[in-house]
Amino acid sequence: MKPVNNETIVRQLNWRYATKKFDPNRKIQAPDWKTLEQALVLSASSYGLQPWRFVVVENPDVRAKLRPAAYNQPQITDASHLVVFAHRVGFGTADIDRHLARVADVRNLPVESLTGYRNAMLGAVQRPLVVECRDQR
Repeated sequence: MKPVNNETIVRQLNWRYATKKFDPNRKIQAPDWKTLEQALVLSASSYGLQPWRFVVVENPDVRAKLRPAAYNQPQITDASHLVVFAHRVGFGTADIDRHLARVADVRNLPVESLTGYRNAMLGAVQRPLVVECRDQR
């Protein structure tokens, strides 16, 4: 695969924008949507844990019920597709162990061989994030 040059990356990032109004009669074509879904599934996370889910809401009635929770923005009901990003709350030891069992199975390894990796993940997940802000005036 040919690497993407720096200019292309910056140009593409400068192009992005948030669409405020959608034409409810236009739809993302199936091949394009399939690519977008694949990009969501392949998005990276620390340790490969991916503590989120993507829910594609297709039912118009459900979308209408979600709209008030989204500050009544018309994009919720008018956009071709609606993806809800759900973050897992309370992610912990059981989730890490389930992930490592899958890794061990896929790689045909004893799960015990991943103990160091498990400990590193537990340390990162269980450590509270503390951000200190001080007035710099």
